[in-house]
Amino acid sequence: MGQLSITGSLDRQALVDAAETYLDALAANDAAQVPFAPAARFTENSQELEIGDGFWATCSGRGVYKQFAADPVAQQVGFVGVMRESGREVIFGLRLRLEDGLVTEAETVVSRDPILFYKDGPAKLEARGEPMPLWRERVPESERASRAELAATADAYFEVLQLNDGTKFPPIAPECDRMDNGVMATHAPEFDEPGDTPFYALGPAEQLATGYFGFVTRIRDRRYPIIDEEFGVVFSLSFLDHSGAVREITLTDGRTVPIGIDRPFAWQIMEVFKITGGLIRQIEVLLNLSFYGMRPNWPAAAE
Repeated sequence: MGQLSITGSLDRQALVDAAETYLDALAANDAAQVPFAPAARFTENSQELEIGDGFWATCSGRGVYKQFAADPVAQQVGFVGVMRESGREVIFGLRLRLEDGLVTEAETVVSRDPILFYKDGPAKLEARGEPMPLWRERVPESERASRAELAATADAYFEVLQLNDGTKFPPIAPECDRMDNGVMATHAPEFDEPGDTPFYALGPAEQLATGYFGFVTRIRDRRYPIIDEEFGVVFSLSFLDHSGAVREITLTDGRTVPIGIDRPFAWQIMEVFKITGGLIRQIEVLLNLSFYGMRPNWPAAAE
């Protein structure tokens, strides 16, 4: 059980407990179970709603998989995991900010629509049961990066992904994997077509080295509100804009490949990074299909 200090600050476990309370309240369709501050704000997929509206009314239960990130310094906690809506599994993301034990900000993302070949993503995430053990490993105190360094490492990844051309190199460990909406999208040869040059079989850094992601034309409204130095975890939020104007990509090996994106759209994401020794060791991403240019409805100061 976590604790509330005499200064009104919650420790790491108390922050996680607050998120658990919120998730239980969602499953019960009862916002009154959450200690909201009088002026608390709530958004769902960037739309500000009345507390109790939206997913509060349609949530039908909790799943098993739950990934938490807690930041006692910022008094914020994040969650990515499986919830149920009207009897089906969805991937749900949550950011809470608390003051004196009361929730002042509740930012949620509900990924409801199947994307690409990730139609079974929620089921796969649920079958995984729990995050990889790496996420629970503490970083030795003498090796911990500062908050600024951790945020900079995460941001460096986005800098390479935006307008990716294969000439910039991200701070990613060779063994790193990236999980998109519950599905491993790296070191996953089963997604490569027989006879094609491997792509999904590659790691994140190797994929970026091909220059394939040049269709990600802008990564904006980047925020890093939750940073846990003890575990080397960064919980980030941003939008990945796709202009729809990039119809083909010339890869670094000289091949030109078509890009099947012919309209503007954005991915609204919550992305969690495990970082040690200045390198990204693991990435988990929640993606929600959104409007091109959609704003988060939270100021940059909400971090």
